[in-house]
Parts: sequence; C-alpha cells; structure tokens
Amino acid sequence: MASMLSSVIFPPPSSLIISVMSVVSLVAIAGLGISEILGKHLQYSRFWNLKSEKSTRMQIKLSSRTGMLVFYVPAFLSGVASFVLYPNHDLRLFLVKATLTIHFFKRTIEVINTPVIMKLFNTLLGT
Repeated sequence: MASMLSSVIFPPPSSLIISVMSVVSLVAIAGLGISEILGKHLQYSRFWNLKSEKSTRMQIKLSSRTGMLVFYVPAFLSGVASFVLYPNHDLRLFLVKATLTIHFFKRTIEVINTPVIMKLFNTLLGT
C-alpha cells in the first residue's frame, strides 16, 4: 500500500523555478479572486452583467454555451491526444491524463446536453 501511494504522491523536486511559479500562480489566482469579489468581473465570466457597462469598441458576444464549448472541446481533444503522444510508462502520468480527459469529456457532455439535464432535474423535482 505504501509503495502504491509513493508511486502516485511524491514531494515536488526542490527547484527554484517550481517554487517561483507556485508563488506567482498563487498570487495571480488570489488577485483574480479578490477582483471578482470587488465586482470587477472578467469578461468571460458567466455572471457578468452585459448591460452594466457600455463599451465603444466592437466586441464579439458569444453565448455561455458556445464559450464553454470553445474551451472544453480542445481541452478534451488534447487529453485524448496525450494518450497517443505520451504512452503509459508511469502510473502517475496515466492517472493525470485519464483524470483530465474524463473531466473535460464530462464538461463537454454537460454543455451539449444542458437542456436534457435541466429537463431531468425539473422532472425529478416535480416542477
């Protein structure tokens, strides 16, 4: 059991680059979270109020469904391609590839089948 856990979970290598990138990522994500809390929403945000701000520049407006498909389908296809490009030599790598591929497959199916899922929930809830 311990050997199986050590093959999946291990401490990251002590590298200055990895440490710096971890700190930069943490600061960037914290900054984005704080700006969302303060009401400065990113333009891709699904909860962004389109009527609150008028912009003078031309913007392409996509539905949230189309926007999510633009992000999720290439990510899913990249996950599928990773099985061909990086053969399974390591359990850890296989688990990462499988988890990401399954996650983006699930998200893509959810976006495509949103009306079906909503109808199922409404039927289950009796509304």
